[in-house]
Formats: sequence, C-alpha cells, structure tokens
Amino acid sequence: MLESGDADEPQQIDLSEEERCAIVHEHMDRHYRDTLDEPVPMLGNKSPRAAVKTKSGRAKVVDWLKMMENRTAKAGESDTAMASYSFGWMWTELGIDDLRR
Repeated sequence: MLESGDADEPQQIDLSEEERCAIVHEHMDRHYRDTLDEPVPMLGNKSPRAAVKTKSGRAKVVDWLKMMENRTAKAGESDTAMASYSFGWMWTELGIDDLRR
C-alpha cells in the first residue's frame, strides 16, 4: 500500500453481507449492553436499568428505545446491517417487552 502511494485511502475488505451484519450487530450489542448501566440524558441522567424501576421511568425508557429503533431504521435505509439490527433483547432484559407496541 505504501509503495503504491495510496496510503491515505482506506483499504477495502471483502466481506459478505452476512459477515458485515454479524460484525455490526456484535458492535451494537456491546455498545448497548454497556449503555444499559450508564446515565442517559433522555432518562434524567439515570441508567435504563435504574429508570425502569418507576412507572414514569419505564415510560421514558419506552420512548428512548423507540427513538433508537426509529433512528437505526432510518440509518438503515442505506445500510442493511443497521436496518436488520433488533433491539428486542433490550426490551426483554429491561423487563418491559410487554410495553413494546
């Protein structure tokens, strides 16, 4: 790469769509698993796990999850790996999958 003079250009990696989805989903899983225990401004700087302990907190977490699902779906209009990501595990882990509409 250095010899060709293209050192500034990113190297393309040949991945199947399935491999690419797996990598993106794994990264998102790790990120959101950490996020469940971190303060979130939209939740009054409470972690999602702490917020779901109250009725008003659960409502905020539902709104937060829906917002993330919608943003990911919009980003996914041009990216199948993003579009195919499911937040379902977060609803279940937070114990609010019955509030998913």
